[in-house]
Amino acid sequence: MPENVAWRFTLLTGLIPGAAILLLMPFVPESGVWKRKKQAGTLRRPSFGELFSPELRRTTIVTTILSACGYAAAFGAIQLTPLQVVAGLPDMVAMIPQPVLAAQAKLKGTKEGTPEKVEAQKPLVAARKAWEPQLKQAEQALKERRGNIQRWQEIGGLVGRILLAVLLLFLPSRTLIRLFLIPGVILFPITYFHLVHEDYHVFAAAIFFCGLLTVAQFSFLSEFLPRVFPMHLRGTGGSFATNFGGRMIGTMAAFLNTDILANMFSVTPPMQVAKAAGVIGASVYAIALLAIFFLPSPHEEVEKQAAVFGTDEALREPKAQTID
Repeated sequence: MPENVAWRFTLLTGLIPGAAILLLMPFVPESGVWKRKKQAGTLRRPSFGELFSPELRRTTIVTTILSACGYAAAFGAIQLTPLQVVAGLPDMVAMIPQPVLAAQAKLKGTKEGTPEKVEAQKPLVAARKAWEPQLKQAEQALKERRGNIQRWQEIGGLVGRILLAVLLLFLPSRTLIRLFLIPGVILFPITYFHLVHEDYHVFAAAIFFCGLLTVAQFSFLSEFLPRVFPMHLRGTGGSFATNFGGRMIGTMAAFLNTDILANMFSVTPPMQVAKAAGVIGASVYAIALLAIFFLPSPHEEVEKQAAVFGTDEALREPKAQTID
């Protein structure tokens, strides 16, 4: 059985929610406002250029920045933790025999393509062969630890979604998102610069809260974006913020971490990634916190757009009032 069979089954499970959505979509009613506008012939066709009109330019730019920051925190820090950072945790390093660690350190100190590097590889190969049983045990422990830290991260994200949904009923939107951004500016550098060297359970708890704060931002944007664009541009505006800001710009934080920032730190490769993750996490949370000051209020934005694009029935939707 192939070693990656678990990942194959994990990917196949993604078909389950997709199939459920496909089956349920025909039974989901259209938006009442959208349907009435379409029947009345007042529903305008979307135009990409309208996103950057004077009335919507600020909304488009700020929501795109927020989406980019959320994805950058996820891909540039949290998602790299199980794959790369976990291998450098103190208890994981302690499982690797010292002769192997010494040979790895000697190899790292040589330059690529030099005779010294070729010579340094020989002791490493010999050490790995001599300590093969211990290395296999360490490798198995590392797989389990990666799965465990991934579990903590995912549970934190789930709790973040639920917590935001509950708080959304009681707090204004801009106040609410600050409750998730301000702790992140502090938590990410502490987690990836300091707690990564401490007891594993402390680090895992910190990753839980990093996941909570980051995934809550995604839920916030999914609720917020439809409220700050006019009816005919809700899909266009939300897609631009999420796809261009998040998936095109934000995901580049993974490359920024492993190929640029990590190389600036003179520590072991896993800790290089950890320190770069701390820098990226703190930076994007600070940028998002600054962007919040320019974030329009949903109700005020709809009123302003109604004067430009025509009367919007969303003004009379009770839900639009709950997140002002």
